[in-house]
Amino acid sequence: MAAIVQNWQESGLSQAEYARNHDIKLVTLRYWILKFRHPGDSQSAFIQLNEISSQDIHIRYPNGVELFLPVQASAGLLRSLIHI
Repeated sequence: MAAIVQNWQESGLSQAEYARNHDIKLVTLRYWILKFRHPGDSQSAFIQLNEISSQDIHIRYPNGVELFLPVQASAGLLRSLIHI
């Protein structure tokens, strides 16, 4: 299982693409990824922002897509964009 997770990480594919290409259920792959996450990984951790030096909110997705939103964007909009 750990070898599959490492292979996925090195593949550059999304989890869904990798699972589909290797006939693995997506939920199974995600379980293995969580199970074999290194203790120092903080993929789902939040960081505290002490000072914001920009007038925009910047969201960068793992696939490289970037969004710049006005600082007045609603919390609901931000939540929906983060959980895409």
